[in-house]
Amino acid sequence: MPMPANPPKNPSSPFASFHGHHVGIRVPDYDAAKAWYTEKLDFRVLQEWPYGELQLAYLSPANDDDFHVELLAGPVPYPQEVLDDLDESLKHAGYQHICVHVDSVDQTRDELIRRGVDVIGEPFEIENISRRLAFFRDPWGNMIELAEILPGAGA
Repeated sequence: MPMPANPPKNPSSPFASFHGHHVGIRVPDYDAAKAWYTEKLDFRVLQEWPYGELQLAYLSPANDDDFHVELLAGPVPYPQEVLDDLDESLKHAGYQHICVHVDSVDQTRDELIRRGVDVIGEPFEIENISRRLAFFRDPWGNMIELAEILPGAGA
C-alpha cells in the first residue's frame, strides 16, 4: 500500500521554519562512541566541542550532509536500560529510536552484522507505510532503525 500524499504545507504557521537537523544521543564515553559511529557506521565527524563536563560532536552519515547525530558524552549517573526486544522497547516512554533510510535493509543489515553491530530481531515489512524495516543498537542501547521504501511505494 503506497503512503498517502503529504498534507499541504503551511507556510503561514509561526513554526514554518522548523526542519530536522539532528538528534542528540547521550553516551558515557566520548572516544568509544565516536569510534563506534565512525568505524561501524562510517559516520563523519563534522564538529567537536566541549560543553561543561561533557564532550560533544556532530556526526553525519557517509553520504548525507543534512542529518546529524549529536554525541553528548561524559559520565552518566542514570544509565538507560538496554533492551533486547523491539516490542519491549515500545512499552517505555521517551526516545525510542532514530531512523535512517537505506537502499536495501537486507544488505545494510548484513554489513552491520559483518562489522559486529548488535542487530535486534529480523527485518519485517509494514505495508501501511510501504517500508521494510530492521533495527540495531549502539553499545549503549540507543536503537537505530533502517527503512527501505518498498517497490511501487510513494516516498
